[in-house]
Amino acid sequence: MGGITEADVAAAIGRIDEIIIREVVRTQASRLELRRAIALAKGPADIAASLALPPRMQRLIDLMAVALPEARRSTLETSRAA
Repeated sequence: MGGITEADVAAAIGRIDEIIIREVVRTQASRLELRRAIALAKGPADIAASLALPPRMQRLIDLMAVALPEARRSTLETSRAA
């Protein structure tokens, strides 16, 4: 199974930012990895757990946290609670 395409990324997150889309495609992640990264980025930030992930997943989660407004909100709320 090949990596995701720009169309796959745009379908998952919208055409928010072309640079983000290209960076996600460059990871050569699968559709499943992209879906997982989106879910993890939207959830509460668990730094220790994310450091245990492979570098590609860490990069995807970082990109999704920047690209998705709800992911940014979740990260901010988690950091304020700490």
